[in-house]
Amino acid sequence: MTGNGAMGRRNLLGVLAGKALGARLLAGGRLLGGGLLAVLSGKAHAGAAGTIYLNAYATAGAEPSFGVAALDGTGKLLFTTATPGRAHGIVPRPGIAEAAVFARRPGRWFQTLSLADGTPGPVVRALDDRRFTGHGDYSADGRILYVAEDDVPREEGAIGIYDATDGYHRIGAIPTHGLGPHELILMHDGTTLAVANGGVITHPDTGRAKLNLDSMDSSLTYVEAATGTLLDKVHLPEEHANLGIRHIALLEDGGIAFGVQDERPIGMLQPLTGAHRPGGAIRLFDTPEDVLSRMQGYIGSVASDGMTVAASSPMGGVIGLWDAGSGAWLGSTALADGCGLAPNGDGYLATSGLGVIETVSKTAAAGPERRAPAFRWDNHLTRRVA
Repeated sequence: MTGNGAMGRRNLLGVLAGKALGARLLAGGRLLGGGLLAVLSGKAHAGAAGTIYLNAYATAGAEPSFGVAALDGTGKLLFTTATPGRAHGIVPRPGIAEAAVFARRPGRWFQTLSLADGTPGPVVRALDDRRFTGHGDYSADGRILYVAEDDVPREEGAIGIYDATDGYHRIGAIPTHGLGPHELILMHDGTTLAVANGGVITHPDTGRAKLNLDSMDSSLTYVEAATGTLLDKVHLPEEHANLGIRHIALLEDGGIAFGVQDERPIGMLQPLTGAHRPGGAIRLFDTPEDVLSRMQGYIGSVASDGMTVAASSPMGGVIGLWDAGSGAWLGSTALADGCGLAPNGDGYLATSGLGVIETVSKTAAAGPERRAPAFRWDNHLTRRVA
């Protein structure tokens, strides 16, 4: 425990080791790649009691296979579903036992799967002049899937629109009004999409190479889903223009919490988390200098339970906690290579690239109970309640 807050943790991964995960996962298996871990209530998944978890995985070896694994709250394997390549974000469809899985950027596909038994659905390919950027979200009624993408020829961010009631047929696109979109989420009003535009241009010919770091233009935009109209757009203060807004989470007050990545280090510590409410000004959160130094300019995931905001730095092996209303620092806990976060009871569920799943408590410290990990996790987590 570091800082001024009081957070504890409890390793939950040990229950996985004795489960029938299959030889290809247990025999040196590893989970990689920023796959979104979706958390669903039991009501949304008739085949399991209580919450289920989804995580992208890759098997070990020179030629790994890729897919999504579903676990229940005890770590029991429910199913695995193969994917065409390395997966990143996963988002459940409201009201229906289905989820969409997005390729890691620059992505060429997304795929759906049944949450009842893991049966794969259609694989949807990106248009030749588009690349998916790792995340998406459904409309409130589950009929439309919005997918973050790069419009490659125009070097602009876009949101692909897909009809989930018609085999995920593409029916159009709207702009993000920014560069390099990564995470997008539907706001509480059900009509507005918030988009974290990292501000960095990439190109399929150069993979993940960042092509415009000297002129990067990160922003947070709010887009009317029905028309593509820009409702609001904000930037970080000029002195922080080297920071790319990459990950976001909904707040109960109608705003957005965000985390950034330092794309062009300038040799100084800078705030890495903050919040914004449409029509207002950006608020940057307070963080002790020793924690900022440890975070190495990198936030990998952001989550909020309404009262607090949690953000992870896998590079620094630390998870920070802030008051959602004031942005005041509450404390931190260490988790080596920890990235994934989701609200979970009186705290957060956290996952790490070293194969650990822990609960991070906001109210009572609990000693770590580390056990040999079965495989690696390196992901975002999001909570969905039916």
